Amino acid sequence: MYVDFLNEYPVYEEVKNTDDLRTYMLDKLERYNDQPRVVPMALVLFHDAIQHICKIYRVIRLKRGHMFNIGVGGSGRHSLTRLASYLH
Repeated sequence: MYVDFLNEYPVYEEVKNTDDLRTYMLDKLERYNDQPRVVPMALVLFHDAIQHICKIYRVIRLKRGHMFNIGVGGSGRHSLTRLASYLH
């Protein structure tokens, strides 16, 4: 996985330690849930969910970036997209 939000400069770097990435995302999820007028999300950030958040984040960062999330209902498409947009 490659992300640019773990360092201070917006340069994509390979994530060597996924525990640091998971900790960062859990912290951001906690901050998101603490905001007023926000429906709290109870997400389990397993490896595949973290990968999807990173992919969604990368697409959102692009100029005119858009994507079509396909999956069965209740699979977390909307919640993962919310967290990725909050990271941005």
